[in-house]
Amino acid sequence: MSKRLAGMTLAGLGMLVTAMRMDSTLATPAVAEVNINVNIGAPPPVVVHTRPTMVYLTEPAVFVAVGVPYDIYFFSGRYYYMHGDNWFWASGYDGPWVHVKHKSLPPGLQRYKVVQLHSFREREYRVYKVQGPKFKGKKFDADPGPGSKGNHNDQGNNHQGNQGNGRGNGKGKH
Repeated sequence: MSKRLAGMTLAGLGMLVTAMRMDSTLATPAVAEVNINVNIGAPPPVVVHTRPTMVYLTEPAVFVAVGVPYDIYFFSGRYYYMHGDNWFWASGYDGPWVHVKHKSLPPGLQRYKVVQLHSFREREYRVYKVQGPKFKGKKFDADPGPGSKGNHNDQGNNHQGNQGNGRGNGKGKH
């Protein structure tokens, strides 16, 4: 083949290149499309045997569940739950949980890192434990979601409920 190219005139080589270009523009490949679908899915179920107490954190301006092993927050009629690096929301503390993007979180939850939120929670929880029934901060007993099966053992406590609006037992206004 190198002998054939060597014998080709410059004009012939130019015509070959032009023909190759025209062929490539006529046979333009279809635009390739790549779709990536990341299914976060629902987090493991939140299992709480008694209605958690939600205390108000003035710093991020949200309520937080205390005395439970979950990151559950409450703001404006919704419960927010952090599991891993993902946030979820529900109308009750026991779900069902729906994934929510970080930019759709309440401002207080967007603004602070999880470590800071934990620090705020622990600080207020210490005060709540020390003061007990005389706790002066805002609080309410969380409501289960509308699909709750009623399996929550309230241990004989008479809760008025908050129907997801954060009013709870009426102690403290917000």
